[in-house]
Amino acid sequence: MRTIRRFGAVLLLLPLIAACGGAGTTSSATAPAAPATAMAQPTTAPMATTAPMATTAPMATTAPMMETAMPMATTGVVMLQGMVAVEPGAQITLSAGGSSSEQALVQASVDRFNKAYAGQATLTYVPVAGDYQTKAKADFAAGTAADVLVLDGELMGAFAGEGLLLDLNAAMQEAGVNATDYIPSLIALYQQDNKTFAIPKDFNPLVVFVNNDIATAAGVDAAAIKTWDDLKAAAKAMTSGEGAGKKFGMCLNPDILRYGAAMFQNGNPIIENNKAVFNDAKGVAAIDFWYSFKRDGTGELYKELGNGWCGESLAKQTSAMVVEGGWLLPFMADPNNGADKIKYIAIPLPIPTGGTPATWLFTNGWAASAKSKYPKAAAAAVLFLTSQANQKELIPSGLALPSLLSLANDPYYSSRPIEKTLVEVGPTGRLADTVLGGPVKKGDVLKPLNDAMERIFTGQQEIKAALDQAAGEVDSVLSQ
Repeated sequence: MRTIRRFGAVLLLLPLIAACGGAGTTSSATAPAAPATAMAQPTTAPMATTAPMATTAPMATTAPMMETAMPMATTGVVMLQGMVAVEPGAQITLSAGGSSSEQALVQASVDRFNKAYAGQATLTYVPVAGDYQTKAKADFAAGTAADVLVLDGELMGAFAGEGLLLDLNAAMQEAGVNATDYIPSLIALYQQDNKTFAIPKDFNPLVVFVNNDIATAAGVDAAAIKTWDDLKAAAKAMTSGEGAGKKFGMCLNPDILRYGAAMFQNGNPIIENNKAVFNDAKGVAAIDFWYSFKRDGTGELYKELGNGWCGESLAKQTSAMVVEGGWLLPFMADPNNGADKIKYIAIPLPIPTGGTPATWLFTNGWAASAKSKYPKAAAAAVLFLTSQANQKELIPSGLALPSLLSLANDPYYSSRPIEKTLVEVGPTGRLADTVLGGPVKKGDVLKPLNDAMERIFTGQQEIKAALDQAAGEVDSVLSQ
């Protein structure tokens, strides 16, 4: 993977701005608020909602690098070395929600952009409190949308087809940026009709987190857990006690955005040719694998454990293992949650014998408004915010995993094994946004699937019957 050459010697002149630490906070990628990073509130699975399956954007060629750092005048624009052209004196705004830690990271990125484009363009961050998606839609309807905005799958579906988002292909070509520089499934979310409407800014995958002390006491080598059978054996070994004081090997969360990854691993795409296929033998076997923890008494639903989510079960040590994403790290590190002394590791989701590594991914991107008065500056901001230079500055925050493939080998990860595991599984991931019928239909597809999961894990219905019922309901949605 070649290094992206966007900003040349100009960035070498910038002072290094350390990204703010986020160990004490969580951030939200769940509806209704779209965040600054692809993190999630611990109470639910992250809901980075969907976009239509995309076509491949044209590959951009590398922009020539100028030998001098002096500005070069062009017709109506100003070019800086290794950077895209902007309208002289452009004043643009950026809109994003998120926690205080996320907002600090966004502001630091904005500051870096303003230094790089000093005297040429100015970017102003306007934080959004509350329901970001509703605010973004209202702003476009009122003609007051920001020039640059955070875009999740739902907003991609709402805006791209209405001509509200700027096509970034020309700016990418000018800057020498290729779609192939990014994790494929992430960039695909934002591509439609051979156009690129956003660039992924970060991501989070699902992995298994394992309590070190419980594993050691049970004689389990967590790093050696590779297969479904390994995981079941580990859960059994780490289950102890009886009655109200029982400690379980696995915390269970009956959500398709958890256990649907097992379908991919087992060769089931969930939906194929616009038809539900998750109820075939491979799909049934995938859900049966996760239900087996309940059936065997080695796993329990987090609600039955009196917890608000599985992360809380790991923190309270009522479960030895949980399936979560990077949003777990700041929660566990926060002393207020009583888990900052717990030692744990992360491992990729185990696979069935003969299966394929796979996980769910959750992401957000940066996009530019097609209605911007300064489209060149807005595009320049998107490219800067998602650049190698800027994403690298964000890595130490712990709140963002880089969307650029080249940064998976950043030296930061050599001493951070949990984060290293998270970033390394990225290329095996898939997004619900592009799997479950597209952004407009995803919510309606999720509901029958999760209703079926609830019936299965509460013993109301057999797995095959529940998935068959859900398949009929999903097909009805997809046919509309």
